[in-house]
Amino acid sequence: MDERRAPLAVRSHLRPADVGALIDDLRPDVVAIDSPPRWAATGRSRRTERELAACNIQSFNTPSETHGRGNRFFAWMEVGFEVFRVANEHGFPTYGAGTPKGRAVEVFPHATTVVLAGNLPPKGISKRVWRERVLHAQGVRTDELTSIDRIDAALAALTGLLALEGKRFAPGDPREGVIMLPVNTLPARPFRQASRIPNLVAPLFNYCACGDPACHALVRGEFAPGHDAKRKAMLWRRAREGQGSIEELEERGWKLPPEMR
Repeated sequence: MDERRAPLAVRSHLRPADVGALIDDLRPDVVAIDSPPRWAATGRSRRTERELAACNIQSFNTPSETHGRGNRFFAWMEVGFEVFRVANEHGFPTYGAGTPKGRAVEVFPHATTVVLAGNLPPKGISKRVWRERVLHAQGVRTDELTSIDRIDAALAALTGLLALEGKRFAPGDPREGVIMLPVNTLPARPFRQASRIPNLVAPLFNYCACGDPACHALVRGEFAPGHDAKRKAMLWRRAREGQGSIEELEERGWKLPPEMR
């Protein structure tokens, strides 16, 4: 994601070993990873997670190695540990404090969404829709974010970008890892659930949502003139290739490709 808040490279299903090549290719200012970097020092949680819980932001707690290693539930964390190790080998040591530039930082998409929205998601809204709305309100292009994993990756990148701009707070003990938040401080009172789905204020202008990498048109609506047809053509191509997109076609009231009706 660049300073325009437009995703520059969207990838899925990468292995930890692939991350190093991507870092070398893109040479970002910061690497944001949705995982803890290591086990807790002791016990069954880290200080950073306990401090977030005090603000009503719940997460999967990271236990100590004694309690976590060998437990299949925590296998995804061990994959994250490996990603942090790869990032370190490619010039991005794990963040502890100070500037995040040139560091690999731990992020938590749910926490990012809550602090940017100012509340917990209301009842009746899916995780994907809620998080995508928050991204849109922050001026992030979401046309290529076709899955919850990609949406979470964009929230991670946005957290890193805001941290570089000075909007950051990372509670906890750096020795066991700290979660980066795109705010300068946490509120005195715990976050509460929104009573209704709020109308998050979006920027006056957005980038066209056609999905064409060469299009950088700024629009007040969703598409530049005629670019809704480009979006439809792209969705038809993805649907034919088995990459999904049927849900978006239906949501927009657009017909499926003739051979799929």
